Amino acid sequence: MADKGFSLQQKAELFLARLLRFMPIDVASAIGAWLGRRSARKAIRLKRKWVARLHQNFERLEGITDPQAREARIIEHIEHIGRVYAEYPVLHKIAAERLTVRGSEHLSNINGPIICVSAHTGHWELMAEVMRRHDIMGAVLYDPIPDKARLQQALKIRRYFCPEDTGNRHIPASPTAARELLNWLKSGRGLLLYIDEEKDGLVWSPALGRQLPFSGNRVMAAKLAVKHDVPLIPIHIQRKTGAHYEAVIEAPIVVGDTSSRLRATEDVAAQLNDVLERWVQEDLGHWYWLAQLNLDKPFPG
Repeated sequence: MADKGFSLQQKAELFLARLLRFMPIDVASAIGAWLGRRSARKAIRLKRKWVARLHQNFERLEGITDPQAREARIIEHIEHIGRVYAEYPVLHKIAAERLTVRGSEHLSNINGPIICVSAHTGHWELMAEVMRRHDIMGAVLYDPIPDKARLQQALKIRRYFCPEDTGNRHIPASPTAARELLNWLKSGRGLLLYIDEEKDGLVWSPALGRQLPFSGNRVMAAKLAVKHDVPLIPIHIQRKTGAHYEAVIEAPIVVGDTSSRLRATEDVAAQLNDVLERWVQEDLGHWYWLAQLNLDKPFPG
């Protein structure tokens, strides 16, 4: 994808990404951290709307009542986001040198199709490396974000880890995506679904005290797993220190009452919510959607 049609700021981001590609991992990550802190302090000073949402979320989800303590958490959170963006150009190095995996035994005895579910924690793009290491040929559902420069960076690294010419597939969210995912699963291959998607100005899961509609990627994963009797494996990425990461693979989600497909699907969807809430609450500052989360905004009817 050429730079044609990009804004001046987007072109500057792409130019910086090209420079970061030749830097050591820690230097690139540190530059992103500095840019993140700088951006956070400016946004706090200008009283941006997303800063107000972060104040509310840190108060309600972590119980932080002191505004200065919340500001410190906001700066830490945006520092992490800055690192995430700056690490894209060196993510192949991070995958090779800085990613450890825990829980591989949960994938060792699985033959046939599999559904991996994850979330936008740590550097979630490393999920593709986890799948590659475990020989999971997969289709990844992604949201084609409107920022073309950042989408270009994301797709570049995804296709590096899971190239389509080796049998993988990158499926943009669309009205036909569900059918594509189903066909892929029927062919005996794996899926990767991020179940904390943001859409229409709402973060659709986890609940975090809200009443969630029975829809979205979380429910899609539950429906596919129950209907086709496919193992459903939760995996998430944690940032440890600096640009060091760990992937945590958990035991498969267990399907309960199978006398009713609907009840079984509802049970699996509830289990997925519980898993996702645990991931987010254990590592709130490293969750990408935190600034977009509006706990008081109602879902469409």
